[in-house]
Amino acid sequence: MSSLLDGFLNDPNMSGRDATARFIGSVLWPELTENDELHQSLDDLMGTPSNLRTAFQPIVDLDTGAAVGFEALSRFPEHYGLAPRKWFDIALRLGRSLSLEVAALERALASAAAMPHGCFIAVNLSPLTAMDPAAQEILLKQARPLVVEITEHEPFPDNLADALKPLRDSGIRLAIDDAGAGFASFTQMLRVRPDIIKIDGTLTAGIDDDPIKRALVSAVVRLAEELDAVTVAEAVEEPRQAHVLQQLGV
Repeated sequence: MSSLLDGFLNDPNMSGRDATARFIGSVLWPELTENDELHQSLDDLMGTPSNLRTAFQPIVDLDTGAAVGFEALSRFPEHYGLAPRKWFDIALRLGRSLSLEVAALERALASAAAMPHGCFIAVNLSPLTAMDPAAQEILLKQARPLVVEITEHEPFPDNLADALKPLRDSGIRLAIDDAGAGFASFTQMLRVRPDIIKIDGTLTAGIDDDPIKRALVSAVVRLAEELDAVTVAEAVEEPRQAHVLQQLGV
């Protein structure tokens, strides 16, 4: 495509269409160049194991204050210039989401060997990656307790619950991540019937001063009780938040 466009732009017989051609080139050419650069950056990112680091966020029981699990979060070198979430979005756009997610998953599980063995490890996967046989094979080989958090930045496929049955049959628990912020709805949670519902930080921020947020969280807690699921609140930064969430049954 690049050689055809270059010939089109420099054809001496097309002077009457020069403005149009230059406009087309200004729109198309930077995009093609940018995508090539992004593909190269993803190659570099995944090609060097030290580039894929994992930070572990503790998941704490509000009653006891003890860590019961750790969420594995991908961290990439700062010189790549974008937050991890942005790189996962770019990989999705370029059709390379599965490769990046699997690479991050393998790094997270390898790094989890250093975490307390009595705690579960939670890993984040998009719906399609969680359904992928190769990703499931990696998860099924693990000996320690695992939770798979299904991210809500993409719609849930209709057959998601059935596709995740092999994981659940093996004892791996399923969490719906960022409840209240993405594509998840009460209907989708009823279809998937997760073991854990994670309440998005947009609902927990300022919940001690917002009765509407408290009402929404109460509704999620009530649904979780009916599903025999546990609720987990994200982005709890202040003691007042933690106290209100505890009172609501999170």
